[in-house]
Parts: sequence; C-alpha cells; structure tokens
Amino acid sequence: MIYVYALQDDYLMPSAALAGAELPPNAVWIDLINPTHEEDVQVENWTKATIPTHEDMIEIEESSRFYAENGAQYLTASILHSTELKHHGIAPVSFILTGKRLVTVRYTDPKAFILFIGRATKPGNGLITPKCSGISILLGLIEAVTDRIADILEGVAGEIDVNSHAIFRRSENDKPMTTKNFRDSLNNIGIQGAFLSKIRESIAGVSRLLVYTAAIPEEALGKKDIRATIKSLERDTQSLSTYVDFLSNKVTFLLDTVVGLISIEQNAIIKIFSVAAVAFMPPTLVASIYGMNFHFMPELDEVWGYPMAIALMIASAVIPLLIFRKKGWL
Repeated sequence: MIYVYALQDDYLMPSAALAGAELPPNAVWIDLINPTHEEDVQVENWTKATIPTHEDMIEIEESSRFYAENGAQYLTASILHSTELKHHGIAPVSFILTGKRLVTVRYTDPKAFILFIGRATKPGNGLITPKCSGISILLGLIEAVTDRIADILEGVAGEIDVNSHAIFRRSENDKPMTTKNFRDSLNNIGIQGAFLSKIRESIAGVSRLLVYTAAIPEEALGKKDIRATIKSLERDTQSLSTYVDFLSNKVTFLLDTVVGLISIEQNAIIKIFSVAAVAFMPPTLVASIYGMNFHFMPELDEVWGYPMAIALMIASAVIPLLIFRKKGWL
C-alpha cells in the first residue's frame, strides 16, 4: 500500500495513492507498507530512486543499510513493533531521502509511526512547518521512535520492579515460594531480558542511522538547525542505551537471585532428608539387633524386653534430633 503525505501549511494531508496516479507536487513523504512489485515500480517512477526489497532490508552489513545511490540517501534501521503483544517484534524500516522528499519502506506497523502520523496530520501540531522537507519528516519519525522506546522502557522497568517485589519483599504472612512461583519468576524475568536485548538492538540501529544522517552533506540537509536536532537525538539514544544497560544488569541480578533461592530451597529439602536418615539410623540398628534369630537373647524372655526395645528406639531417634537442634542444624 502507498500512502502519500502532502504538505498543507502546518500539517500533512494523507491520501492513498491509486495505481497509475500522479504524485502531488507538494508531497514530502511517501510511505510504502507491504508494497507489491507494481507499487515499487510506481514509486521508482515518481522519485527516480530504487526501492529496496525486503531481502535487501534484512541485510545486516552497513554497506547494505547505509549508502548513497544516484543522489538518494538510503538509511535502514531496525524498529520495534507489536510491543503490546507478548511476542515483541523488531523489523527493518528503510528511509530514502531523495531531493526534498522522504520515502519509507516497511513491512510492519510500528506504534511510533502511528503516533507520528496521528499528530502530524492535525493542524497546528507543532511538528510540521510550511518549509518542511523529507529530512524533517525523517527526524520527526526518529524522535517518535525514541519517545516510544522511552515509554516501553518505563513499562519494562515496572515489570522488573513487580518481579523484584515478589522475590525480596515477601512478608512473614506470605506463603513460601513454590516451584511454580520460581518457574513463573524465571519465565517473566527471562522475557523481560529478551525484550531488552531487542530494545538494545533497535537503539543501536537508530544510533547508527543518526551517525550516517549527520554525515550527509550540508546542502542535502537544508536548514541549519537540522544538525542540532540530530545531535539532540543522538544524546537521547545514548541515554536510552545507558538505561537499557542498567535494566539489563537488574535482570541479570534477579535471575541470579532466583537461581540462588532455588538452590537454597533444594539444599533445605536435602538437609531434611539427610537429618531424617541420620535420626532413623539408631532405631533401625536397635530393631535390626532384636530382629536377629539368635538362640540366646535374654531380653526376649523378659516382660520388660519389648517396652525396653521400644523406649531404646525412641530415645536413639530423639537424642540426635535434640543435638541437631542445639547446634542450629534444624
């Protein structure tokens, strides 16, 4: 699908491009979503710039993601999508600066794009100016992406705090953590750790995109304040990267803590069985002795023989338990 955004004073006017239609002269942004070959050809005829295929976009080499061709600048970064779902995704989005226009190619629908479009298409939005160009749209989208990542990190930090509270702030009235509780904690913490790795990958892609954008010649960038905006976005991505590292360390700490607690619980269970085994060894010895078939065992013919054997077995079990308790092993 092709969406064309034309500049109307201080906002963008969206429209869906039909096959064979002409490009409006005031169009500053062409957005391709899951484009077909015919749609790629149509946009190439409009802009005289080659549209990369999905296979080209998923290449990870810098020469495949950041390059110039026939006067157009090609920039590709991995952007988060489907963050509201349990299965978070990350997919490449290509930004093509050709003249005063921006062309984006994407096969997902990141929330950052939805938020930017919703704001940019309203009059008086504060984002769009009468002299807005493709580079301004690009930086606006990148700013929306970084803002969205910041919001996502706040949610991840909240989830980590919930897991931390469940582990460290249990009151005396709470039941001990069961195997299911430990399993759920490990699963939740692991999910957040995997999500943070995707966020880190997205931030790294955006940061690299900004570095290459800053290297674009001055005449192609246009307005003087563009470089200041790029520098500001670079600082934002750096701060986000630092915060991701902080959260990753918390996740690692929580994982180590849960594994340590599981080891403590296992050791406690093994200790109980060990103490039980030691406590029942003397009674077993007494019972084994009096269970032998010797011809001469005087106690067997006495009335007090059976009570004595029972009392001896009980005492031999209780005395080790008292000793263990006094030493603090129980």
